[in-house]
Amino acid sequence: MIGLGSVGGRLAELLHEGGAELVVADVDQSKRELAKRLDAEWTDPLSALTAEVDLIAPCALGGVLNDDTVPALRCKAIAGAANNQLADDSLEARIAERGILWAPDFVCNAGGIINICVELEPAGYDSARADTNVRVVGDTLRTIFDSAAASNTTPLAAALELGRERLQGG
Repeated sequence: MIGLGSVGGRLAELLHEGGAELVVADVDQSKRELAKRLDAEWTDPLSALTAEVDLIAPCALGGVLNDDTVPALRCKAIAGAANNQLADDSLEARIAERGILWAPDFVCNAGGIINICVELEPAGYDSARADTNVRVVGDTLRTIFDSAAASNTTPLAAALELGRERLQGG
């Protein structure tokens, strides 16, 4: 977990509640308190990004997946809320070639936009409706991963194609 702000911190808490062993990092040293509370290993952001773990969740700065960090990755998957995680879109193919599954950031963090849309509905905010709508993000990710596998492409290409289809009413 890289970044323990509003999203990353809450995600870390949920993962801890689910029994995950956590390696966490944040540039804000005050976040060490949260790490202690979650019995998480504290490290620096680069070490967290290159740790031997199942999942890396970038939830802070963009551009963390770059020419230097991609070759050093030792994870099975990457899924986080940071915007623009890829320094360049071509890096996603290099990540895929290494057998690492990358969940497109703009899909992972769509829940925030979905929640805001529910807040702006004329009927007023309904947390149950927001929760139901946000849970569809998981279905969308499954569709993207299945499509990428079926068409022998990357999740980014599949996500962009799905977006085009949806915008065209497909």
